[in-house]
Amino acid sequence: MIKRQFKLPGTVGPWFTYWIEYVSDEVVDRELKFWFRDAIAKTMSGNAFGRRPLSSIRVADLTEFLDNSVAPKFNKRDTAMLRGYFHSAMRAAHNLGGADHYRVKRYLTKTQQLTRRIGFSVLAIFLLGGVLLGSLTVDRVVRKHEDFTTATATVLRESGLGVVVAIAEDIYYNYVNPPKVGGEPTDGPNADDSNEAAKANGFQAAVVANNPAWGVAGLPSVVPSRLVSPVTPMLGEGDWKPTKILVNGNTAIWVARIRPDDIHTSYWATVTWFDPKLLAFAQVPGTKIPEVVGLTNRTGQVPSSLRQYYVAGLNGGFLMRDSQGGYEYHGVIYKRMVTDKASLVTYNDGTFDVVKWGRDSVKSGVQSIRQNMELIVDGGVNQVSREDQSKWGWVWQGIGSGKNLVWRSAIGIRADGTMVYVIGSAMSAKSLGDVLVRAGAQRAILLDMNSAFANGFLYGPYKNGKKLDSASLRSPQRFWAPSERDFIAVYAKSPASRAD
Repeated sequence: MIKRQFKLPGTVGPWFTYWIEYVSDEVVDRELKFWFRDAIAKTMSGNAFGRRPLSSIRVADLTEFLDNSVAPKFNKRDTAMLRGYFHSAMRAAHNLGGADHYRVKRYLTKTQQLTRRIGFSVLAIFLLGGVLLGSLTVDRVVRKHEDFTTATATVLRESGLGVVVAIAEDIYYNYVNPPKVGGEPTDGPNADDSNEAAKANGFQAAVVANNPAWGVAGLPSVVPSRLVSPVTPMLGEGDWKPTKILVNGNTAIWVARIRPDDIHTSYWATVTWFDPKLLAFAQVPGTKIPEVVGLTNRTGQVPSSLRQYYVAGLNGGFLMRDSQGGYEYHGVIYKRMVTDKASLVTYNDGTFDVVKWGRDSVKSGVQSIRQNMELIVDGGVNQVSREDQSKWGWVWQGIGSGKNLVWRSAIGIRADGTMVYVIGSAMSAKSLGDVLVRAGAQRAILLDMNSAFANGFLYGPYKNGKKLDSASLRSPQRFWAPSERDFIAVYAKSPASRAD
């Protein structure tokens, strides 16, 4: 507070000397004023800065004065006190009309200014990145018909921010929306299935091949025994129900449902059985995934010449950078195979296998090989002993690991060579492995996870397609229209009806 009216000096030195006298004793006590008088005199003595007009001083000038004439003569604490005093003096001179160029209200040191610039730069980057990620997310919602959460997670993963998604998913699935414990499913195990009767043609092999490379459909395989549930089964639980998919007059695809474990008993795990005697399998690269260089002419769809025989589409594996494995398509290795990794092999003759790379044999005539993590079932035994291991999915300090109960999927091969595809909305890596073992899988490979990517659909006689699991959030259009991600196409080897 200024005690009396005075005439403002024209230069810096006198003003810095006089200003302390006009500061109230309530702000600076008498003892401290004595210190300020001595310090100011010591600083101003013979200093050219003191002779400069007040009207010419800018913040940068005061900073230079403090760095060159104050900081070298005083300790850090005293320098800070003098900095505050000189700044308040310049602010007072500005308010009194004598320092027009000194406009800042708060003085910042060079370090504080640098920190502020860095902070603003980081904020600008985040805002710009947020706008970009937001626009990409909206684009996916509009073009790919994905829900906002799925689209956001996809954009973040594809932008290299998978760890952010993993942390968010871990919080969501474990704390915000954990799966229900106990209870029973609201719908029975066969509520979504048609009341089709099983079809058989009298065990006569086909005579017409839809594709010469696959050969004709043979005699059908024996449908597996009823699946054993981990809990007391509901009526129809574990029973194999026929679909409308017929090949040479025989039902070629069957569906059964059981609970995934004995704790989360209000959810279903859906198991679909495919008969390779009647069906052919091929892997179809997506328009973007697998993310490999040199793979051209990607349509993300089954070839138009084979579409009339296309009866099912099953999701593929993780993003290649998360899969820990390699990729081969039509004889070209786009990413080298990794020893001991689980490998889904499809052949030009329409057959398939699930192998451990480097241990199990692979025959000639490969159509495609997709590696994804390690075998989740090997020798008919569930390989999941610890769910926080990176071999079962995204792990970062235990985050986003196999323990989360989420949508998961896998393909297994049984001892008779038939295929089982498992999908469910509330499975951990261990419960997925357990269901595969109950379905008779000898070897099994993990496929993609989360509601956006773990999807299987039936086509053929199902107009507009049919979800294998009715709880799935994605439309059957996912593997009918061009798909960004690779998938497994299932074809009928011969016409639906038996040729007489």
